[in-house]
Amino acid sequence: MKKGLTLIMSLLLVAAMGLSMVGCGGAPDAGGAATTGGDASSSASGGTGMAAEPVEIVFWDMAWGAAEKYPAIAEETIKRYTEEVDPNVTFNYTNLPWSNWFETFSTAVASNSAPDFSTGGGFMPFQFAVTGEAADLQWIVDEWKKEGTDTDFPEGALEYWTYKGKQIGIPWNFDPRITVIRQDWLDEAGLAMPTSWEEMIDVAKVFRKRGSDVYGISFGVAADGKIANIYGTANGGLYYDKDGKANLDKKETYSLMKWIRDMKDEGVIPEGIEGYQGEDAKKLFMAEKAGIIVGGTAELREPLAAGLDVAVVPPLKTYDGGIMKGQNCINGFMVFEQSKHKDVAMKVLKWYSENTSECFAKGDMNPLPTRSSFFDKCESEFQQMVIKDVLPNVVPMCYPLPASPPSASSVEGQRFSMQIVQSALTQDEAAQKQTIAKLQKDLEDLIAANDQ
Repeated sequence: MKKGLTLIMSLLLVAAMGLSMVGCGGAPDAGGAATTGGDASSSASGGTGMAAEPVEIVFWDMAWGAAEKYPAIAEETIKRYTEEVDPNVTFNYTNLPWSNWFETFSTAVASNSAPDFSTGGGFMPFQFAVTGEAADLQWIVDEWKKEGTDTDFPEGALEYWTYKGKQIGIPWNFDPRITVIRQDWLDEAGLAMPTSWEEMIDVAKVFRKRGSDVYGISFGVAADGKIANIYGTANGGLYYDKDGKANLDKKETYSLMKWIRDMKDEGVIPEGIEGYQGEDAKKLFMAEKAGIIVGGTAELREPLAAGLDVAVVPPLKTYDGGIMKGQNCINGFMVFEQSKHKDVAMKVLKWYSENTSECFAKGDMNPLPTRSSFFDKCESEFQQMVIKDVLPNVVPMCYPLPASPPSASSVEGQRFSMQIVQSALTQDEAAQKQTIAKLQKDLEDLIAANDQ
C-alpha cells in the first residue's frame, strides 16, 4: 500500500474510535449466494453463487463526473458483469443529479422502493444504518482479506464504514472541497497567493477592478452553501464538538458569517448571489467574470480542461486562527436492506468496486479513488493537483470527530450550510443569532434521534 495514502488517511479515518468490525451478517453461503427466502437470487447454480434465474439489479449512481462521459462509462462498466461474470444478472442503471439526492433516497426507502445498491451522499450509509436499512457488507471485506486485496485501500478506510458492528459501506472516492484562483490574474497584479481570510478579500478587491462586471469571488448558496462547510471546518469545526455534541452556536460560527458578510459589504461578490446555484457560480468563473471560486473538485477540473491558468488556494488562516485544514468528503457504496437480491447485489458491488478504474481514468470524474491501485490511472493535471496539493491536508466535514455520525447526513441533506450562508448575506446580527439558535436546536434533535 502506498505510504502517501496512509498519511492522507491518518487525518481522516481514525475509525477504530468507538467502532469495530464484528459479525458476518448478510454473507453469501459457501457457494457465494445467501439464502433469502426463495427468490431467484437466493439459490446458487453449481455452487458458484451465480443467479439461478434472471435477476435485474437496480443501481443508482450519482453525478460524479462530466455528464457527457461519466454516466456512459459507469453504465458500460456495470454491464460488463453480465458479460464477464453472470449472464443471468442484468442492470437498471440510473445516474442521479445532486440537486435533490437526499429527498430522492429518503422517499425511495420510505416507500420500499430503494435501489439494490447505490452511491450517494457521503454520510448516507450512516443515515440509513440507524433505521436498519443499510445491509451488512462484512462478507465483501472478509473476501478481500482472504484474497489479500484489502490493503488496496488506505489504512482505516474500510473501518470508517462500520456502524455498531456492521459494515454499512464500501469505500468509493475522496471528493475534497476546493477554492480555486486565477493564477494569471495574481501574476498580472503582482500579488501573492492569499493565506488568510483578510488577504482573500484584499485580493478579491484587486480582481474586482478588472471590470464593472468582474467579481473577486463567486460561490453557490442555494442548494449547497459549500463555503460554510469548507471554512467552518477550517475554523476548527462547524457542527460538532469532540464528543459529538451539537456545537454550532458559538463565536467561530459568527466570525465565519461575518467573513461572508464582509465579502458582500466590500462588493467583491456578485449581487443576488443568495440565489446562486453552484453551477451559476462556476459559469461566472468559466466566463472569466470572477477570479476566485469556492466549491468542489469540479471547480478545478473544468477550468483546467478549458485551458484557464488556475491554482488551488491553500487552507487559509481564519479570523479565529483555525486549523489550516481543508475539507474532504468521503463517499461510499451501500446495499439496501430492503433489496430482494442482497446476495447478488453484494457480489456485484464487490466486483464493481474492483473494476471501476476506467471511470476515474476516462470519466472526467470530480473525485479521486480510494483504491491505491487506481492512482496509476489518475494521470490528468487536475488529478495530480488534487493528489499533490489538496488530499495531504484535509479533514472530514464532521471534524473534530474522526468519522461520521449518522446525523451528518441530515445536516447535509437539510442544507444547514445553505441556511447559514443565506443568513450571513441577508440578515442583521440579531436575526443571524435567531437562525443559528434554531439550527443548533435542530442539530441537537438530530443527534438525539440518530446518534445515540
